[in-house]
Formats: sequence, structure tokens, C-alpha cells
Amino acid sequence: MNIVIPLEGRVRTIIRSSFVAAKRVTETQYDLSGEQFQMTGVTSDQILILPDDALIEEGQALTDDMLLRALPLESFVTVSAEEALPNALGLLLRLAIADGRLTDEELLSIQPALEGRVWKPGLAVLVGDVYSYGSFLWRCLQAHTTQNDWPPDVVPALWRKVEIIHEDEARVWQVGVDYALGDEVAYPDADGSFFVCLQAHTSQTGWEPPNVPALWKAKEDAAPMNELPHSEVESDA
Repeated sequence: MNIVIPLEGRVRTIIRSSFVAAKRVTETQYDLSGEQFQMTGVTSDQILILPDDALIEEGQALTDDMLLRALPLESFVTVSAEEALPNALGLLLRLAIADGRLTDEELLSIQPALEGRVWKPGLAVLVGDVYSYGSFLWRCLQAHTTQNDWPPDVVPALWRKVEIIHEDEARVWQVGVDYALGDEVAYPDADGSFFVCLQAHTSQTGWEPPNVPALWKAKEDAAPMNELPHSEVESDA
């Protein structure tokens, strides 16, 4: 490979190397290494990589032909096993979740292996993808590209928290949870009042149990679920 460092439209330096390895450090910067060189934080404007058969000399002008033959830095990016593992796990998890083969408890049992899958803006995520955000894991409910104002804990239409609910513990109402007909929750905390879910839904800010009688009823006032008429739920909405 010919590693060319340009300056003012000319070839300033040429480095010959039998191989080039790149690691992306930001969206536009790379660390490069080769047979006898190392470079950090370079961009495609600061360096050109040309094939071995390119005829170039130091000091000559950079022609359009040379620029067209330049190989993209992305093509030299290498991925270590440590970096590849979270991506491979993510793909397997997505398929298993889409098929309904993984429970929340099973997901939480492998949480340490998912440390590299951290939610951040700019990710193209698909249904079933699992990422960590804050101190929790979250399942993607709708395909989208993540952005700053759509973190998992404020967009229940896009994400659901992975959690285990123990029968002997009070289940406290939270945003971003899929509640089913008959679920019981405490609000605003474990020592608060208990409510029974009247309609399956994903909770969100503004839908706190005391505020939405179409979705929740205080437990002491709730009729047995087999006696709850569907028309009553609709009329409350």
C-alpha cells in the first residue's frame, strides 16, 4: 500500500507498507497502523491510501485519477473479538426476542455480556434489539434511529424496560412498562395505594393510575375481572 500525506494539492510524503489497519475513533477520525508507521486521529482529508501499482512520487500534483483510486479508510477498519461480541450477541438476541424465546429474567442473567451495547444517539435499531441505558436494559419496540430527545425512559412507544417482578414484592407503577389486564401496581411508591389495570397499555408520563380511570381503578373499588364490563372501560376513555 502507498500511504500518501498530501499538502496543498501535492504529494508531501509517501509511506510504503505491506498492510494497513484502521480503527475508528470518532465518526470522521481513525487511528492507522502499518508495517513501520502509526498515526492517530487522522481523517480522509489528511491521508490517502493508494494501491501498490499506483505510480506516484513525492512532490507531484494530486490528480483526479489519483483521488479516484484512493481507497476509503473504512475498508481498513478491523474489529477485535471483544468489539465484535456485543454486536453478535445483539443479532442473536434480536432473533430470539422476535421469536418470543427469551424472558426478561433470561435477558438479565446475561446482562454482563451486553456491556458494549449502550444506547446512544444515532443508532439504527430494530424491533427486538436490546441496549443498556442508565442502570437498566431496554427492548426496542419499534424500528427507528435513536436521537437525543428520545431516550428509552421517556419514549414508551419505542422502548420497554427489561425487569423482573417478584410476586412477594409490591410492583410500583413506572413509565415505559407494558401492563396487562388485571396487573396490580402501587402508586406513587411501594407504600402507596394499589390499582388494578383495566386495559392493556404501555405506561407513559401523564397516565399515572389516579389520572386515567379508563386504564386503572383503585384496588378496593375494583370489581372481579370476570365481572368488569367492556363497555365501562370504553365509556371511561
